[in-house]
Amino acid sequence: MEKFKPFRDGEKAMISLSVESRLAEIEKGIPQTHLARLVKEVVFLLDTSAIEARYSFDGQKSYHPKLLLCVLIYGYSSGLRSSRDLADKCRRDDYYKFLMQLYEPDHRTISDFRKDHLELISGYFVDILRIFDKLGYTKMGKIYIDGTKVKANASAKRTKSKDSFERWLGRLENEISQLLQEAANLDKVEDEGVKLSGNQELLSHKLEHRAYLKNKINDALTHLKDEDKRKLNLTDISAANMKKGGSKDIRPGYNCQAAVTEDGVITAAAVVAECNDKNQLEPMLEASEQNTGQDVCEVVADSGYGSYDVYEYLEKRGIDGHVPDDTFGRVKSGEFEKEKNRYHYRNFKYQEESDSYICPEGHRLNYLTTRKRKKGTNRLYTYKIYRGTACSECDKRHLCTKSKKRGRELKIELRESLLRAMQEKVMSAKGGVKYFKRHYTIEPIFGHLKHNLGFSYFLLRGLDKVLGEFKLMCMGWNLQKLLKLGFTPQMVAEVQI
Repeated sequence: MEKFKPFRDGEKAMISLSVESRLAEIEKGIPQTHLARLVKEVVFLLDTSAIEARYSFDGQKSYHPKLLLCVLIYGYSSGLRSSRDLADKCRRDDYYKFLMQLYEPDHRTISDFRKDHLELISGYFVDILRIFDKLGYTKMGKIYIDGTKVKANASAKRTKSKDSFERWLGRLENEISQLLQEAANLDKVEDEGVKLSGNQELLSHKLEHRAYLKNKINDALTHLKDEDKRKLNLTDISAANMKKGGSKDIRPGYNCQAAVTEDGVITAAAVVAECNDKNQLEPMLEASEQNTGQDVCEVVADSGYGSYDVYEYLEKRGIDGHVPDDTFGRVKSGEFEKEKNRYHYRNFKYQEESDSYICPEGHRLNYLTTRKRKKGTNRLYTYKIYRGTACSECDKRHLCTKSKKRGRELKIELRESLLRAMQEKVMSAKGGVKYFKRHYTIEPIFGHLKHNLGFSYFLLRGLDKVLGEFKLMCMGWNLQKLLKLGFTPQMVAEVQI
């Protein structure tokens, strides 16, 4: 009796299977609740007519956009973004064969499809989000907002100031002049009818490269002037210099923003070239409402989003916010209660009836005047100034103020009460639980995308293209979340959008 099953490498098939039979055989091996099935059902629900209209009847027949879209979304949801890797998977992997229906596109086809239609593809983020609503998911009103830095597809060495670009431009112009002179000397030696020599071809390539660089630098100088920037990256002019996480390494990158529900469904995604998050809460909140068609009633974000403008906006909208400012950590740790901070403005007590403040030594500071200050392009602060009345007789004056002629002055923003109220809310037992939940609601999403799926850098360049790439990652995440929430491909197949 034989121990082992026989080898089959010498056996020949009696008949050649048809494409339909091969597909049916592959499909048998794919679980009914597998992500590949869900991706296919979702993509075939989407309206791809806008992409289809861009194709011509002339030439060879193209792969249907739905098939290529399936491959892209499934690839991004699995951490596979390279067009070469995706093309290889379409030849070797049963899940990709199932999605591509046994067609084998080359990497250029996949890359061009992504590049040419990325703006329309990113629009499907909202269509996929609406499927949650059609399936009965109703938890869109409470969101958590956070951001993460992702490296741009650009070298830090090409980030330069105006002066550096001008010096570089001067060197290029000198090189171009020398190359032109060298080419003229070669022309005198060689007959015009003779084929270009190796030296002439090399000179031609050098001239083309330097002319291209010269145009790029001129464009960069124009952007620096128009956008009033100090530095700009020549490779990706949209990228901004920013730190990645807690690192001190400053590189060209983008700030990716996301709003998610308490179950981790991404309701809004954006990419900005701003290093901090101060201006991002309002647009992310409103984008979430627009995408889902539901009003936001509660929002949680970290101290990077806190500002007077945000607190005023939340109060006007009647939204329950848990968004501390950047002093929250020091307040929570009791930093301002220490003796060294005894004369910090937070330790001065406000007297509403007299519109004045009482200092830690019991002396009064009366209202003096109101001043306005503009910071940046869209932030306007209005301050009430209070000045001490008994500072000249106080023996603690040297600890409280450096001014020798005037008494201690307090500069209090008119919306200071909103900031204090927010800090009290977040520091309360109930508010603290809500704020702490942010740590295991939105931050793990970025951790999964960046560390598990390798989304620590962009493949594409330019703000519009990196936004499309980030939304593809978010689409993949949301489809995985559909499965985790118990929505099967069969349930999705019955949806109409």
